[in-house]
Amino acid sequence: MVELTLPRLTQPLILWEKLELIVGEGTQAGHYTTRIEDFSGRAIVISPPEFIGGHTLLSDRAEVMILITRDDAIYQCYSRITRYPASEKKLFLLVPPQGIKRVQRRQFVRVEVFERIEYARIINLPEWENRENLPKWYQSLTSDISGSGVLMSADEDTKPGDLLLLKIGVFPEQNLPEIMAAVCRRVFTQDDQVMAGVEFLTVDRLTRHFSIDDLKRLPRSIQDFDRGSQNRLVNYVFQRQIELRQKGLL
Repeated sequence: MVELTLPRLTQPLILWEKLELIVGEGTQAGHYTTRIEDFSGRAIVISPPEFIGGHTLLSDRAEVMILITRDDAIYQCYSRITRYPASEKKLFLLVPPQGIKRVQRRQFVRVEVFERIEYARIINLPEWENRENLPKWYQSLTSDISGSGVLMSADEDTKPGDLLLLKIGVFPEQNLPEIMAAVCRRVFTQDDQVMAGVEFLTVDRLTRHFSIDDLKRLPRSIQDFDRGSQNRLVNYVFQRQIELRQKGLL
């Protein structure tokens, strides 16, 4: 048996797949990772769980929450862990999982994350051919980020509809464009700070906002933010969310 189909799970479990195990509750929970070694009926044979963090330790016959990562969501279910005597290896058994449910939509999930960012308003593009008229860059900080946009601090002149260039410090490390294009969708004040919610522009939407001549004047990298890049960004945000969950912050 090389895979196991579970109710509500969009794809079956397969051999060598990574699972997350949580034992205990809240900030005292213990977090572990493991891999699927085999299936025994509807039970799951796993490698010795690797401790990631937390305060509650695994014990024989302990109740555990299993987190399963899929393209569309994280799924959670419950099981009990026992030693698996039917193998010479030091393996463990998760009894047939129960109560499977989808706990988070993956696409464009938003997570609170603070990253340095620079932005510039795109105005007077024909004048950009003169270096003296290049845009002014402002320093900012993100408040949260998703695969579709970012909430960030802004200056008082920022308004909905503004077209922006963005430099988000962590993006090149994630194989994402160094400079991206975006459009400001909303502006509000929070604790005396102007905040702007901006939407990233994928390459297929650039021509809705810029002419071909305009695009020639703008940084080439804005045309590299395609659906593949957006998926990488979603994965980055998704993993950050998992890290926060493991630390008991979500």
